[in-house]
Amino acid sequence: MPRLPVLLLILCPAPAWAAEPPDMTSALLRTGWALLVVVGLILALYGLSKKRLLPRVGSDNVIKLVEMRPVQPKASLALVEVRGREYLLGISADSIRLLADLSDTSGGKPADCTAVLAEQP
Repeated sequence: MPRLPVLLLILCPAPAWAAEPPDMTSALLRTGWALLVVVGLILALYGLSKKRLLPRVGSDNVIKLVEMRPVQPKASLALVEVRGREYLLGISADSIRLLADLSDTSGGKPADCTAVLAEQP
């Protein structure tokens, strides 16, 4: 006997007949607001990720990459300035080596890169 009321509710859903179909304006407004919320969340997450993942650019940077040149597919030379001194680094897939200190301690013009490399054994 309890199956009969359930069967009647399934076959004759009275609330569905009484409900009005939503008009196009309210559906567009709801869709537009939902889209604005989603786009706003995406932009907020993008801003937060950029703020936290990228290094801060400012005047307090101690290490500056002046120039980088590839030498081989997995090796390159990097000219790095640290607190006013320039260093030439050799970078490979498994190591980083100091090739030369290019800073001139006499306060004059920095040393020529090819001259310093020619002096190296």
